[in-house]
Amino acid sequence: MAPNEGAKEGNCMKVRMVVRTAATFAAMASGLAVGAGGTWTAGTALAATRTCANYQLLMKPIGTNGAAGHIEEMFRIHDLLPGSCTLFGYPGGVLLDKNFHSLPTHVTRAPFPQGGPGPQLVTLGRNHDAYFVLGWEHLPTPGQKCPTARYVMITAPNDRLPVVLSSGNADSNGGIVACGGNLTASPVSGKRFWA
Repeated sequence: MAPNEGAKEGNCMKVRMVVRTAATFAAMASGLAVGAGGTWTAGTALAATRTCANYQLLMKPIGTNGAAGHIEEMFRIHDLLPGSCTLFGYPGGVLLDKNFHSLPTHVTRAPFPQGGPGPQLVTLGRNHDAYFVLGWEHLPTPGQKCPTARYVMITAPNDRLPVVLSSGNADSNGGIVACGGNLTASPVSGKRFWA
């Protein structure tokens, strides 16, 4: 093999790869572009079923129930953008102190109320919100610490970026006092859990 033959062969392979890649994108574009009658087909379906992202969500606590050392707080998720988006599954959460430093947090996923329905696809729109519940124990077991979390960092289902919000009751007073940092999160729902 001559000294430049390997280089020529490598360049040919690169050109073939670029041509194949360009052909693949062209085929994909023609399949997704305009359908019969000049209407968008796949693009419309994708837009209608997009997953909600953190930048478009407003979350806030809206109600609290509690008895025998156990507190449950319901949160509302509202979509700030026009159109619709979907959520499916459980939110994540991290407790934060008054200086936004993270506190030890352990999130368990469970249907709410106990034995209730599991995850369901929820579509958010201008007039349709989603809800979830966080639960915790505020009476310690021996040796357990119960720091007050003034903020909570919530990650919506299927997202990686969180939303930070004030914790506590619907007026953002009191904070979350979760002993051991133990939280239980319900799946998101299209219906309020209580009035």
